[in-house]
Amino acid sequence: MVTSDSFICAITGSNGYVGTCVKNHFAACGWKILELKRRAKNEAQAISYELGKDFQELALRQATSFVHCAYDFKPVRWDEIARVNVQGSRKILEFARQAGVKKIICISSISAYDGCRSLYGKANLEIEKIA
Repeated sequence: MVTSDSFICAITGSNGYVGTCVKNHFAACGWKILELKRRAKNEAQAISYELGKDFQELALRQATSFVHCAYDFKPVRWDEIARVNVQGSRKILEFARQAGVKKIICISSISAYDGCRSLYGKANLEIEKIA
């Protein structure tokens, strides 16, 4: 197990179940956590971020690793899901690349497979292709 205060992991979706597990694991290994979250309320290790919205990649320049766990369940029509989740994921993954983050991880779903019927699965499959 590698631990160091110089390792910083940026995480989207850190308030969800999987994101919380990822955040807790990295923290237990001694990593600093930078949470990208909708309501960052004056938290020292959090930045305001909403999937699908523009974001300043400069905020990610300090990150050693980036884990994308975010998915917005509010949109229900494919055009909204594609705009918010698929294109939003494309944006944040591109921002991480532009910021020079060395390790980028995208969390998906077992629902994502060719021929899946659910819009959630289809969106995650598209996000996997982008990642």
